[in-house]
Amino acid sequence: MRSEADIPRFFELADLVTPMVLRVAATLRLAEHVQEGAGTVEELAERTGCVPRVLGKIMDHLVALEIFDWNAAGSLELTPLGLPLLPSWEDGSFRAFLDLDDVAGRAEMSITGLLHTARTGRTAYEGERGRTLWDDVNERAGADQGIAELASIEPAFDAELVIDCYDWSRWHHVIDVGGNNGAMLGAILHAHPQLKGTLLDLPKFADLGHRTMRHWEVGERVSVLPGSFFEPLPDHGDVYLLSAILADWADEQAVEILRRCGRAAGPTGRVLLAEVHLTDHEDLEPPLRTAMAVRLEASITEPDRTVDELLELADRAGLDLTWRGPATRVRSLLELRPREHGAQA
Repeated sequence: MRSEADIPRFFELADLVTPMVLRVAATLRLAEHVQEGAGTVEELAERTGCVPRVLGKIMDHLVALEIFDWNAAGSLELTPLGLPLLPSWEDGSFRAFLDLDDVAGRAEMSITGLLHTARTGRTAYEGERGRTLWDDVNERAGADQGIAELASIEPAFDAELVIDCYDWSRWHHVIDVGGNNGAMLGAILHAHPQLKGTLLDLPKFADLGHRTMRHWEVGERVSVLPGSFFEPLPDHGDVYLLSAILADWADEQAVEILRRCGRAAGPTGRVLLAEVHLTDHEDLEPPLRTAMAVRLEASITEPDRTVDELLELADRAGLDLTWRGPATRVRSLLELRPREHGAQA
C-alpha cells in the first residue's frame, strides 16, 4: 500500500489548473503584451479586456511557474521558459496548440473528451462538440491564425518516400485530394518538373495553398480547387494522391473516399494511397510515449491501420493493387486502380 507521501505527487499529476492557466496565457497573448511593455496586471487587464482581480491570480501562478517574473524595476518580464508563448519563437510557435480561440488549440483541448473516445472509439473532439474538427474548420469564417502558424510548407511523415520512390515520370497531372496547405504537392511538383497539379481541400486552406506553391516556385503549374473528397472529384487527373487522409476517418468514410478517387481516376488513372501509420513511438521514453499513444487515439479516428487493413478498404472500394512501394515506420505507398481495369499485383 502506498504511503501518504505519494498523495502530493498524485494530485500534481491530476492537476488541471496549470494546463488551463498556460492556455489562457496563450489565448490572451500575455507574453506578447509583456514584451510590448505591459508591465503590470492592470495594464495587461486593460489590453486583454480581463478582470484585474482574476488576471492577477493567473499571473501570480505564471510567476510561480517561472513563465514570467518581476524584474528589479517592478515590472513583469517574460522568462526563457515562457518563450514558446511567442509566435516568433525560434523553434516554431507552440502557442497555436494552446490558443483556446483557434482551431489547433480547440483540437488540443478536446483531450478532455477522452472518456468519449474510450467508450466509442470516436474522436474526443466529436464527443466534446458534437461534430468533427473538419466540420468546424470548414464552417468558421476567415482564416484561423493557428492553421497559418502550424501549416508547414515542408511535407512531413517521411515525405521523401512519396516524392522519390514513386515513378512520377509516367504521369502529367496529379490531384492532391485533401492536400491541406499543399506542402506535399508543392514538393512533388518541385522535384518533377513535367508534372502539373491540383490541390483540392476545404476553402479554409486555399490561401495557404497559394502561399505554399509560391514557396516551392511551382505556381504556374498548379491550381487550387476548394472542395471536399465527399463530393464528386475532378476527372482530369492521372494520379489521385491521398496523403495522410484515411487515418482521420472510420472505415465506411475511408471506403467512400477511395471509391470517389477511383471513379475520378477512371480506366487510365491511378489512386496513390500514401497513408501514415502513427503507432511507433519508440524514440520517446515513457510516460511521453504512452501519452502520445493516448493523444493520437483521442484525436485521430484510425491511427493504427496496417497496410493489409488498407488493402481491405481498397478492395471494398472496388480498387485493385497495381504496385506496392517501400514502407517506413510511419508511411506506406500503395498504387491502386478500379477493379474492372486492374489486375492484382
